[in-house]
Amino acid sequence: MSKIQQSIKKLLQKHRILLWYDAEQAFAEEFESLDLSHTEKLEVKGNEFETKVTVLHEQPETKFLLYIPSEKPADEENWLLDIELAHHVYHTDQEALYLQDVGLGYHYKDWIHRHIEFFKNKDRVAAFRDIAREEDGDRVLSLKLLQVVFKTSSLSLAQYLRKYASAFVQDNEDTIQRELERFNLDSLLWEEVERVYGYHSDTPSIYDFLIEVFQRNFTPTSAKATVNKETAVLISGWKDTMSFQEDYQALSARIQKDLNIEDVLNSVSIDEIQNDDVFEMIDQRVLSELIKGILDESIDRNRLEQVVKQRESNYWFERYHHFYQAVRVGYNLLQFVADHAKLTISTREEGVELYTKQWYQADQDYRIFLEHYRATNQNNVLNPLYTEVNKAYSNNWLLKVGEAWQQVIEQEKDWKFNRKAQRKFFDHQVKPYIQDKTRVFVIISDAFRYECGVDLHQHLLKENRFESSLDHQIASLPSYTQLGMASLLPHRTLEISQTKDEVLLDGKSTQGTSAREKILKKNAGAEATTVLAEDLMKMVSRSEQARNLVTSHDVIYVYHNRIDKVGDDKSSEDKVIEAARDEVQFLMDLVRKISNMGAYHMLITSDHGFIYQNDDLDESDFAEAEVEGEIFKKNRRFVLGKHLSHKDNVVKYTAAELGLEGDIEVLIPKSINRLRVQGAGSRFVHGGATLQEIVIPVLKVKKLREDNVRSVGVDLLNKRSNRITTNIQRVNLYQLDPIADQLLPRTLKIQFKSEQGDALSEVFTYTFDSASDNTKDREVEHRFNISSKASDEFKNQTIYLFLEEQVDGSNKWIEYARYPFTVNISFTNDFDDF
Repeated sequence: MSKIQQSIKKLLQKHRILLWYDAEQAFAEEFESLDLSHTEKLEVKGNEFETKVTVLHEQPETKFLLYIPSEKPADEENWLLDIELAHHVYHTDQEALYLQDVGLGYHYKDWIHRHIEFFKNKDRVAAFRDIAREEDGDRVLSLKLLQVVFKTSSLSLAQYLRKYASAFVQDNEDTIQRELERFNLDSLLWEEVERVYGYHSDTPSIYDFLIEVFQRNFTPTSAKATVNKETAVLISGWKDTMSFQEDYQALSARIQKDLNIEDVLNSVSIDEIQNDDVFEMIDQRVLSELIKGILDESIDRNRLEQVVKQRESNYWFERYHHFYQAVRVGYNLLQFVADHAKLTISTREEGVELYTKQWYQADQDYRIFLEHYRATNQNNVLNPLYTEVNKAYSNNWLLKVGEAWQQVIEQEKDWKFNRKAQRKFFDHQVKPYIQDKTRVFVIISDAFRYECGVDLHQHLLKENRFESSLDHQIASLPSYTQLGMASLLPHRTLEISQTKDEVLLDGKSTQGTSAREKILKKNAGAEATTVLAEDLMKMVSRSEQARNLVTSHDVIYVYHNRIDKVGDDKSSEDKVIEAARDEVQFLMDLVRKISNMGAYHMLITSDHGFIYQNDDLDESDFAEAEVEGEIFKKNRRFVLGKHLSHKDNVVKYTAAELGLEGDIEVLIPKSINRLRVQGAGSRFVHGGATLQEIVIPVLKVKKLREDNVRSVGVDLLNKRSNRITTNIQRVNLYQLDPIADQLLPRTLKIQFKSEQGDALSEVFTYTFDSASDNTKDREVEHRFNISSKASDEFKNQTIYLFLEEQVDGSNKWIEYARYPFTVNISFTNDFDDF
């Protein structure tokens, strides 16, 4: 089928009558050969009146192709003018064929002639055909040609420039440049860029424009840029486009290098750049200054939190999240240690209370600091802070607390803590569930110390449909696994065997899960069993196996060993920080799993805690106890034996003093000192009597039938002040309540948009997480740059401030709220940059 036949058939789908003038009769044969079904072909040659009668009166429903082998006459002499005006004139010049192919009228002939090269490719033509409209006009049609060249989803200059920037980053901008010039679109693009963004150059280029954009949106160089503040909206949209992230970061890095941003940053204060985020190096500079301020004590907590909070909503924050958290937590630890420089403990009860209410925070901060520090690959910028944190924790906190506690426990050597004693756990914590005929899962995590329990408790409070309460108990001494695990079982007597490395409960071995299960079944006074946490996690929640486990038992002990397994191995003891983090998450998953199996009540506890110091120990940290006698067992933190002699840097306990049967003796190094043991690790230890080793958590967890957790509400202040009269619009948002245990932060992406979703300002992302009871502290102000598109296209119309929140586990954002604003920006605002 010829191209002429194709175009005629296509036009006949829209028009009943086509008129085809052919003065040179060049297409006479083509006309004769046309095969047009349901269409009459008529040659008009001196029979104009007869033709009009035929097509208008005799056959008013029939389609006609009128071939006129002459020049088109002037209107006043044209017998067929009324038919032309009511129907369609078919043209056979190249421009006309292209116009007919894309469905545009012949009056666009001059326009298409300027861009004729564009239409010599069927794929481009097909793409343009889908978006071209007869009513568009020359300018809009040309912009739609650009849409095809840049392969964008809509007619958007911002999208064109983003695609051009990607091509530049990928060394492919020459291809686009050649197409723009070949299709006569180059001037149009740069005219639009100048109109919207104020960019002008005799030799415009995409990289020159991009440099201007980045300069304009970096405070120290903003005055040097010639582009306008509309570029703030442009660059904000780029940063918010997921598919552009890799190219944006590569582009930012190149401009950062070419503009010597490092030198610029060295000459400004962080106050000047604290809201800037176009270059990654800005966050590096901010972090360096924060660390310097911590070390020379020139920054206080409020200033630190203010800066970090401001950086939170900026582009590079996620990449430097671990750096900022290390700085935050490191500062907290240093301040905590400084605030408790003169700590004292009067009684054992006071020491335990101080630890569970306040002092655990130092151990938690140290662990979390190390976690974030390691996640940065122990970056050099953090090393000075790490040195100070490690020194403060080991020398000024851990050692001092250990010595103060040691003085107290030596005054009353009997290891009796009444209801808080670990060996009372079953009677005081588990038995009440049995008496109430309530099923309970008892989760025992090896070496899960108290501060880890606080961490888990805080996570559980944020989990919907769970209720958590936190208590504590005091581990049996020495604080090691065999004795701790035995103490948690129902029993009358405990004894450390003198012949085997095991603990006897009522004379029965407790070595291994099988032995503990036998004792639990015998002594619980209810249907009881044990299961390894890994085996439980493998069960299908609604399976018969899971159903039998739950319905056939009143008490189920669940054992898990991650922290102790990692820490007790010298080759992996440095990984205990990550193991503690992972254990908190695992226990969260385990709680969900158990609740999905139909259980409602859980107890979570541990056999003992631990001490961890990240650096290799000094010689002074090892106790030369010179122990002699009949030694049954020895590790870094205790010795078991009989007839033991020793130096006074260890304390001897009899079995009776520790609430144990038999005549075994126990030696415990004072404070945090370790004993020398061949091949054993020394950074992670337990077995001794420090608060970190013997204070362990007891969490009571209950599954609720209704949701009990929600995020804080956010609202707009001054809703009546909803007129936008300048290009800068100040918005005040308000967090309705302070965050609390079950009232969680809410992160929102905030932006002015049209009702159709057109971006009319930059994006502002903010996490509303204030815990302050002061309402003023929960107000957040942001100044939005309003796009010129708002004043150009939406003057005296309504646009909206959209608040959106992310769908959990996805990159999708859904509307949280929207607030209407009327645009009434005066032309005088165009002179803001003058």
